[in-house]
Amino acid sequence: MRVPTKFAHPLFFPDGQMRDTLPNEPFPRLLKHVPFYYDIVHIPPLPWEEIERSLPALVALWREEKEELELCFARRDRRAARSPIVRGLSYLLSALCWLNGQPATNVVRWEEMVAALPYKPANAVERLQFIFDRPDLYPAFVQLHELFVETEKLAGKQIAMKKRMTP
Repeated sequence: MRVPTKFAHPLFFPDGQMRDTLPNEPFPRLLKHVPFYYDIVHIPPLPWEEIERSLPALVALWREEKEELELCFARRDRRAARSPIVRGLSYLLSALCWLNGQPATNVVRWEEMVAALPYKPANAVERLQFIFDRPDLYPAFVQLHELFVETEKLAGKQIAMKKRMTP
C-alpha cells in the first residue's frame, strides 16, 4: 500500500510503501511497524483527542526503544541504532502533534508542521533537524531523549490544565 504523499518522508518510508498486512496489536504498538499509522488512518478513538491516554502510551513505546538504543550504543553499533532512533523520532513527531490536539499532517515538511505548533520544547525545529541529519549518532539519541523528557513535561502540564478546566 502506498504511503500518502505528505507522510512519504524517506527516513520513515524509504520505499514509499506501507506494509499490506499488519499485526493485530493494541494501541500504540502498530507505530512500531508503520510510522504515523494513527495519524494516517484516523481510526477512533483519535489519539490527539485523548492525550491523557495516548501520550503516556507513546512515551512507554519510546522507553522500549530507548532501552534498545542504550544497548546499541554500548556496543558502538550505529547501524543497529538507526531503526530504533527513526521509530523514536516518528513517535516524537506524533507526540508533539497530539499534544497540540491534532494529528501529524505533513511529515515531508515536518519543519513547518512543528514550527506551527504552539506547545513544543524550546528550539524544537533546530534540535529535530540535528536528529534528522544524523539519526545514527549517539548525540542524536541524547537529543531525542531530552526532547521526549521535555515533551512529557509539557504533556503533564496540558493534561493538568485540561482537568482543571473540565467541571
